[in-house]
Amino acid sequence: MQSHTWIFSLAAPISADNRSSLMSAFDVFQAQWQSHGTPVNGLIQVKHDRFVVIQAKADESRPSGCSIDSLRRGVTTILQQHRLTWLEGGEVFYHTEAGEIEMVHFQHIPSLVANGALTADTTVFDHSLSHTDDLDKWEVPMSSTWMKRYLPSDEKQKV
Repeated sequence: MQSHTWIFSLAAPISADNRSSLMSAFDVFQAQWQSHGTPVNGLIQVKHDRFVVIQAKADESRPSGCSIDSLRRGVTTILQQHRLTWLEGGEVFYHTEAGEIEMVHFQHIPSLVANGALTADTTVFDHSLSHTDDLDKWEVPMSSTWMKRYLPSDEKQKV
């Protein structure tokens, strides 16, 4: 059964000191999250200290409009309590050659491709997935995402 997935990208990494408290707050939220009075079955994880990934099973408790609104409010409140903010869009995250995670506004992708910082093989975080259990599809080569349009013609075919 597929999940509904939400990925909240953070403006700054989560500190080691903040991680435990943050996860405790998300556990409390998860325990009370409901859709039309039915608990939402799911999982909340922090990945790479930069992303909050929330997956809800697409079963009888699948999230509806109101429960999705409560999810967004809950995430916002929890992050604010931990002095963190999530980005609403336009930012792209990728792994550098050194393995670090960098963030750039999508408008800067062409210049990063031109200077070689981004290539067809660069691992990027494709936040366009929303109905999957497979987070392996989230970190993928740039050439297999919507961002391939920024690659030179000979690089677009690499996968």
